[in-house]
Amino acid sequence: MSGHPETEQRIREAAFRALVEYGYADLSIKDIGEELGQNPSLIYHYFDSKDDLLLSMLDVFVDIFVDGQAEREFDDPEAALRAFVGQILHPEPEQGEQIMAGPPVVTETATSRLFVELWGHATWDSEFREKTTSVEERLRATIARQIRAGIERDQFRQVDPELTADHILFLVKQGIHTHTTTNRDDAIDRTETLVDEILEDISRET
Repeated sequence: MSGHPETEQRIREAAFRALVEYGYADLSIKDIGEELGQNPSLIYHYFDSKDDLLLSMLDVFVDIFVDGQAEREFDDPEAALRAFVGQILHPEPEQGEQIMAGPPVVTETATSRLFVELWGHATWDSEFREKTTSVEERLRATIARQIRAGIERDQFRQVDPELTADHILFLVKQGIHTHTTTNRDDAIDRTETLVDEILEDISRET
């Protein structure tokens, strides 16, 4: 495969837009080529297959949202944790544009569809399952680290950081899934309320 990062990124952007429009099952390299405005054969110079392209896109996606937080020092761990959960549930347009220039729908809806489509495909595909497992481990590790920092700074009570991170991540995933697959327009707001209740419960100020 050739190594031209700008072209690879343009292909990922086109793939994201096409995935949001067609879904995984109906998505083809031809669809991505049409979205890109190029002959589909160009894509094979950079990616071996549709799955190779989508897995690469998922790597970029999680890099944007985790954004080096695993190495960060937190002046206010509780605020950092709330902001991290908030950016997953309500991604900013500039975050979406790093994956899909000229988003076809609002960023929140597009990224939710990406999550549901690729996690759903992981049900049958072991390679995707390895990738989604890795993504979740990175998200969970970031949340757990923020909780540990909050305990060290006496913002949070002594709780199990990993178990609490699992609880929060489970709620976030379920909220995104419900938001995308049902008519529950309040799914994201309800998720934020439930996460707030967890943080209030472990807060030293409670």
